[in-house]
Amino acid sequence: MAAARPDTRAAVACPHFGPCGGCSLLDLPYDAEIAGKARRFAALVAARPELARAELLPLLAAAEPLFYRTALKVPFARTRRGPVCGFFRPGTHEVVDLHACAIQHPLLTELLVAARRHATALRVPIYDERRHVGLLRHLLARVAPGTGRALAGLVVTEARHPATRALARALLEDFGRRGLVGVVENVNERRTSVVTGQRTLPLVGTPFLIEEQDGLRLRAGITSFVQANAAQAGVLFAEVLRLLGGPRAEAPGDLSGWHVADLFAGGGPIALRLARAGARVTAIERHAAAVRDGVAAAGENGLAARVRFVAADALQGLHQVDAEGFDALVVDPPRKGLDGELVELLCGLRFGRMVYVSCNPDSLVRDLAALARAFHVRALRPVDLFPRTEHLEALALLERRP
Repeated sequence: MAAARPDTRAAVACPHFGPCGGCSLLDLPYDAEIAGKARRFAALVAARPELARAELLPLLAAAEPLFYRTALKVPFARTRRGPVCGFFRPGTHEVVDLHACAIQHPLLTELLVAARRHATALRVPIYDERRHVGLLRHLLARVAPGTGRALAGLVVTEARHPATRALARALLEDFGRRGLVGVVENVNERRTSVVTGQRTLPLVGTPFLIEEQDGLRLRAGITSFVQANAAQAGVLFAEVLRLLGGPRAEAPGDLSGWHVADLFAGGGPIALRLARAGARVTAIERHAAAVRDGVAAAGENGLAARVRFVAADALQGLHQVDAEGFDALVVDPPRKGLDGELVELLCGLRFGRMVYVSCNPDSLVRDLAALARAFHVRALRPVDLFPRTEHLEALALLERRP
């Protein structure tokens, strides 16, 4: 492992930095990195005249910019030297064989190294994407810092292959006493660059992970969407609740009496926090597995009476909740942002306040400019969820025009 320097805000050495596409800003002091991100975000906002009156709040930096990533998704490839596993070289599909990482949780890096070693020893057939032959495509893994537990997944082209089972048993034997609760397989038979398939099957141990964060217990499978920086995700979610109280609110407030819709809700990390703050929440999510995780988490945390999950796409779910009436909306779309039909619907509904959470500032400011005809954009807040990379999370508070 590449060790963190005493001051983790300094530039950091990593043997893979440059060829590896996992991060691109390790060679900058962290204070310089966040200053640059804040300037770029401010310039992006300033280029949109519709956002001229929005208050630009200071960037929320990470307390720990190293070893923060709690989710891993890396491809395997085969070479003349044997199996390799790691991140792609930027702009290519060439896998950089990874042995150390300055931004991954150390347990995840050790799982990667062990998976490659066992795959080599067991002669597991490695997938060749050009010829569409072989078995093992990707390693997935996630760790729950609140409990120290981890879950691993093997993306394969064929279900129940003996080599996959042998690899899963070897990983659990190595890491069972160090927090690994189970190994699953995800079956992806297609000739595609999409990483995961539709079926996830248990192999050994427990097929899901329980995380304890901010006093909540959350359940996630290996393909569930969970923020990759658990510590900074808590900062992000707290800011969502704070902004609902207005741009000058000092802390998350009491939402008793509010009905809040949570769009693209996933397994409910925001919905559960809204409910804990007193709101009645309708969480809209189209992925059935995420809905099951959310329903289980609501029950586990004693919030089932205040959180209702609706398994529907965004348009269908919003029409359904609008028929009941709601006060505020939280929306956390994928990187592409909101499509035009959804923007039109949001402009025409009757709720008064919205917090937009985005992992792509470009799509965020585009959507805010389109929404500005029906909403005042009151405040914007960048949050550094992905230290040592170019990526930046951001939030916006919108209030409906009279």
